[in-house]
Amino acid sequence: MTSLKDQLGRLLSRVGMQPDDSQIVNVETKWWCTVPMVVFGCLMCLVETAFLTADADKQGGLGAIYGVLSMLLAFVVGFVFLARSKYPEYVFAIACLLVLVCPFDSIISTMALSSLLARRSERKRSTGAIIIAAAIAVFAQARDTFQPLKNSVWATLFAKPRVDTKHDPIVLASSVTTMRVTAIIAGLVSVLIATLIGLHIRSRANLKTETLKANAAQTQADNLQTSLSNQQLSDAIAAEAHDTLAHTLSLIALNANALTIQTGKLAKLARSTPQTDGDNTLDSLSELIERTNRESEQIRSQAAQAVDEAHTVIDMLRDPQAAVTALAASDETSLSRATLQELLDSSTDSGTRLSTWIDINQLSELNESIGKVAYRAIQEGLTNARKHAPGAPVSLEVSARPKAGILVHLINPVPAGAQGQTQAKAGQPGQTGQPSQPGQPGQPSHGGAGLTGLTERVRGAGGNCAYGFDQRGQFNLEVSLPWIAK
Repeated sequence: MTSLKDQLGRLLSRVGMQPDDSQIVNVETKWWCTVPMVVFGCLMCLVETAFLTADADKQGGLGAIYGVLSMLLAFVVGFVFLARSKYPEYVFAIACLLVLVCPFDSIISTMALSSLLARRSERKRSTGAIIIAAAIAVFAQARDTFQPLKNSVWATLFAKPRVDTKHDPIVLASSVTTMRVTAIIAGLVSVLIATLIGLHIRSRANLKTETLKANAAQTQADNLQTSLSNQQLSDAIAAEAHDTLAHTLSLIALNANALTIQTGKLAKLARSTPQTDGDNTLDSLSELIERTNRESEQIRSQAAQAVDEAHTVIDMLRDPQAAVTALAASDETSLSRATLQELLDSSTDSGTRLSTWIDINQLSELNESIGKVAYRAIQEGLTNARKHAPGAPVSLEVSARPKAGILVHLINPVPAGAQGQTQAKAGQPGQTGQPSQPGQPGQPSHGGAGLTGLTERVRGAGGNCAYGFDQRGQFNLEVSLPWIAK
């Protein structure tokens, strides 16, 4: 058995009043409008019903039942307007049907018309609703004027003053025709007012919607202009980096390669030079040349790698989409046994005296973004130690467990003359998350961008980063990260 809602939906579709999404107007329903509509609708229907069914109890039978049911329904009819925001077509159809079937005032159909016009924008259907509402209003007002004078609201309004309202007959101040014409005109005027109110509400809602769309379009245009300006700036930076940084790194690689060739020639010459008994000078010289050759080859390799990385950064500046892909976690930049071992080997090959304590478990289950931050933390710590304390021993502790998260702790001594400068680069004393030794204020410096960027990245992943000097004058870097990104 189909529901009343489905039946009304089919009826509205047949008369062309079922809307589509393009006709729906976003109107905000306010409680201070809903309450008067509910109260006024119930009150007017009660008044009209009380007049028209005044003698129904005396007639008995169906007349009495009809009067009682109409009176009871009048108490709740106004609550139909609670659904006008979501179902204005159904509210309008129900209101019109109630006015036709019950002795109710047409005020409920005209208010329902106003709600419908405010929330639906199709012209043809709006015109049809206005015509239907006008016909219902004319019918309801005319029905009242054709009742006996004592049962007519309009007759009470047009009646001459009476001394005894219970016994004196009602005498109209004008003719019945005048009363009926006035009632019909009043019904049409009420429909006109309801139409104007509904169209006004719709216009304000459409204006608000268009204003929001215009603001959104302007915001989008501003964002696009900002993105374009940023991209132009990125292109300029990329061009400048290509002309300066990449060029300088290429020269370093070229000079390192030339140094490798020259030291190779020296080594060959030293091996071919005769050596006298008891003279170890050539052996020492050959050993020095070999070491220089290895270091120059390492410089050449690192410079070549720096050139490739510089080109990668330049490409990222020129292509933001490529930057998103490049900055995402990958197997080469995420913490794993292989990448950690490769990073440690690279540090020891560069001459760093490294002492490690590694306790890692279940790295295959580690969040990729957390793994990348942990890898960068170890990399930055080793680079920082190699930069500020070349040749000094470095102690590295790495602990990774699902329950405890990730802990990276790196300690390295710094030469006394470099402590002030290193501390200034690490951060000003007393800042949160950056421990430092009192009495070593250092001077401001433009360095420390790596540690500052690392701190921001670690905190963005939900971890904590602290660095600075301890009481023994050793530099400490401690990073803690959760196992799962927050």
